[in-house]
Amino acid sequence: MRSWALAFVVVAAVTHALACSAPAPTHGATPAATTASSSTPSGPASIPAAVLPRPGTALAPAQAEIAGALTGDTVTETESCAGCHADAAEQWRSSAHAFGSFNNPVYRVVIDRFRAETGNDASRFCGGCHDVALLVDGALRGDVAPGDPRGHGGITCRVCHGVESTRPDGNGSYVLASSPIPIPRDGDPESLRLHKERMALAPLRTPAMCGSCHRSFLSPETGNPAHLVGQDELGAWERSVYAGSLGARVDEAVQPAECRTCHMPLEPAPHGDAAAKDGKIRSHRFAGANTWLAGMRGDATQLEAVRAMLRGAASIDVAVATAADGSRTMPADGAPVHPGQPLVLDVVVRNEHTGHRFPGGVLDAQDTWVEIEVRDAQGKRLAAAGVDEEATGEDATAHRLRAVQADEHGTPMLLRETNHFRAPVFNHTIAPRDAEVVRYRLDVPAKLEARQLPLRVTARLRHRSRDLALARAACADAKTARGAAFAREVHKRTGAPMDPCAPQPVTDVAESDVLVGAPAEPTSAMPAWRRLYDDGLGLLHALQEDVDSARPALERALDLAPPGDERARAAILHALAEMSIREGRTEEALQRLDEVQALLPDHPAIAHARGEALGNVWRWSEATGPLHEAALASPLDDMLWSHLAVACGSADQPQAALEAAAHGLALAPRDADMLRVQALALERLGAPAADVARAREAFARWRPPDDAPAIKNGCSRQLPWCALERLPVHVHPLHP
Repeated sequence: MRSWALAFVVVAAVTHALACSAPAPTHGATPAATTASSSTPSGPASIPAAVLPRPGTALAPAQAEIAGALTGDTVTETESCAGCHADAAEQWRSSAHAFGSFNNPVYRVVIDRFRAETGNDASRFCGGCHDVALLVDGALRGDVAPGDPRGHGGITCRVCHGVESTRPDGNGSYVLASSPIPIPRDGDPESLRLHKERMALAPLRTPAMCGSCHRSFLSPETGNPAHLVGQDELGAWERSVYAGSLGARVDEAVQPAECRTCHMPLEPAPHGDAAAKDGKIRSHRFAGANTWLAGMRGDATQLEAVRAMLRGAASIDVAVATAADGSRTMPADGAPVHPGQPLVLDVVVRNEHTGHRFPGGVLDAQDTWVEIEVRDAQGKRLAAAGVDEEATGEDATAHRLRAVQADEHGTPMLLRETNHFRAPVFNHTIAPRDAEVVRYRLDVPAKLEARQLPLRVTARLRHRSRDLALARAACADAKTARGAAFAREVHKRTGAPMDPCAPQPVTDVAESDVLVGAPAEPTSAMPAWRRLYDDGLGLLHALQEDVDSARPALERALDLAPPGDERARAAILHALAEMSIREGRTEEALQRLDEVQALLPDHPAIAHARGEALGNVWRWSEATGPLHEAALASPLDDMLWSHLAVACGSADQPQAALEAAAHGLALAPRDADMLRVQALALERLGAPAADVARAREAFARWRPPDDAPAIKNGCSRQLPWCALERLPVHVHPLHP
């Protein structure tokens, strides 16, 4: 991986060397996110001002602002709302929002340590989304006592219903209104109108409001030397088909969806909630993946709501079996086994229905893993991987869907020690509608007998909210005097326990099996072509020298695709084109894309892939046109605008590069690639030196850490599992 300083020099050279005549992009569709702050134009009118990340607010490191004066007591007060909105209030009391502050023992153990090591003021970074009542009173500067009601407020009615505007920065990038809430009076329609107007402000029903907190970043203000991206549900959604972006791939027809679609489905309102329509309201449980919180409280209803969200969110399949001689059985059903010889199984996990990465949230603390069992015809287990993860949390054979951050020595940080994060080492969470392949090697027993066949290979995708290392830390903290005092206070306020020492619920997200060693019919309900397409899709993430391993599965999928299903064939051909792009086979890729065009004319994924194919071999002047077309078709997708900005800059069209970067930075204000292109374009256009300097400073301030490669290598040297997991596609042995 090149250092960002070197990348800056390389792109600068390219920007000044090449030429193109592609049309500059226009903002035909305005991004939903609020544009970032711009510097004041001081150069010629034809040169747009730089789009710069917004400076910190008075509540920094939080990005939150308060319009007027607001007190913590006002923020935490919810009973007046419950009087008319009994169902919403009851649901909210079970939600993670209600337990988002110091009343949550997992959050508390993390923020208490952060405050001890980094300082209380720095913890306002957390407070912008978790501790609004404490934040507005300045109470995070001091100790937070167990009896302080503001530490038990969480994210209340007044927070979500009081956001009057948002920005795409994250870290709580909202403006919170402080104006009084008009109370409706019986028989007075005008008072009801004013109440609704005040409580349903423009951002309320938008992904941008959710994204103001479900996007985060670290910086020197949080104890980190360089900029690091944290969770980013907003960006992942905006790049997905659910938000209307079609640039990544040709996919099956997928209905648009936003945060409320999944996390606030309609739910019965038996208590007569004033907002109910046809007896239902949008759920205020905000069910996501936090099964542990419901388990701590013994809340069976909330636990089931969360588990319902998880089941089927992703799929798992044993798609391909590869023998010792390299021959493949595709799909894997009925693959021959030979005693004493290895059999390698491709296990595919696909994010089927989650509009952000799966699993989502704080990716470094996730504990979603793959479990494999191989049993003979009598049910005797012959080999397995991941089966001890549930009990120990330390099963070296388990493949986990998580991200790992490391400190400056390359040591993984597994307890949410965010101030010690220095660089991401790997990320095995899965983007919307994408897939990941993990391989397992079965060493077939040398004395395997015919009566033991067929062998049944079962793959399970299992989930719990947090890894056991963090669970143990939260349990230990609960046994301290401070932890016990908070638990008593939570019980007094809610009437329910809060026990982080209770076992975490484990949810089976998906399961599948295949029979090998004898002729067998598929047990999967998924069509054979789709199983192989998913395998190929996951293998596209392999190292460049290994990406051709996707070819057999994709070509076989093409053979099996139903006659007349043009979308299926187009999806497979597009994936084959992407493989060719990764390999530098430009003409082969373009030929495949012509085939896709004939089946599915003018799909934006075709234009994007065509532009990437040409750009990868430095044919920038040809790349800008199709990249422009793809970006215009997906106005919320910052990745497509970034690709366009880089291409236009590299083709020496600085005005177009500047406009594309401005559009993208309005969506992702701290994207290093677009900040770099913006600075170079301003310099190329002859902008005033002060404007260029500010743009260069912004890139330098928000670029990723230069020492990231050394940190990753340090992790690999220290830990064999780290070296293995850094490979996008790798092999886990199955053990007896």
